[in-house]
Amino acid sequence: MEKIFKAHNLRDVKHGFFGRIGGTSKGIYSSLNVSFNSADNTQNIIKNREIISENLGTNSEKVFFLNQKHTNEVIFFDSKVNVNDINKIEADAFITDRKNTGIGIVTADCAPILAYESESGFIAGIHAGWKGALAGICENTILKLKETGMDIKKLAVAIGPCISQQNYEVKEDLVRKFLEEDPSFENSFKRIGKKIFFDLAGFIKIRFEEMGIYNIEIIDMCTFADDEMFFSNRRTHKMQEKEFGRMASVISL
Repeated sequence: MEKIFKAHNLRDVKHGFFGRIGGTSKGIYSSLNVSFNSADNTQNIIKNREIISENLGTNSEKVFFLNQKHTNEVIFFDSKVNVNDINKIEADAFITDRKNTGIGIVTADCAPILAYESESGFIAGIHAGWKGALAGICENTILKLKETGMDIKKLAVAIGPCISQQNYEVKEDLVRKFLEEDPSFENSFKRIGKKIFFDLAGFIKIRFEEMGIYNIEIIDMCTFADDEMFFSNRRTHKMQEKEFGRMASVISL
């Protein structure tokens, strides 16, 4: 049985932050791996995506994923976008109000973010690692939503399972990248002795708050710490494994 995490503030829209349990993949991809960028069996990946869609009551052919590249690019997935090309588009967030359509984010330590505004009927999916978060992927998504005329203060945002601060050790050069943008970003880092730890989810939350959004829920689960529940890029490298699976987070109208 697949394990799904749901956000209370998104209870009025179909959505789910999925872990690694309940799929068909084997070995290091066990078992709900959804990434075609992995070396997993293609048929297993297709089946896993079908399992996720069925769980949400959607058609797997109507759930779309981007070609994520840690950018700050946002796509407006409207009727002008060819559905056959969406998975080729290099971007890390998209918004849509297309009915009977789901949008998915793939992660393995980065933060999956899902959002919904009921009056406008728009949903959004965002992939935010430190690169995208620093480059403004969250802010750019909000700006794209504002272009639709939405009152963004009514937007509900949920930040799904990602690597926790206590397990996200970084080096001083990364801190410098953040401080070059804004000295106040120092508050997202914790120094313990000679070690530095980054609060990814907390940093993202602040980014939204500074855009005037306060209906934010964080699903406080660490992808690095729980190897039975989640895939983790960082844990894979620490264990000197060759590859890892990725999880899906999906929201659907």
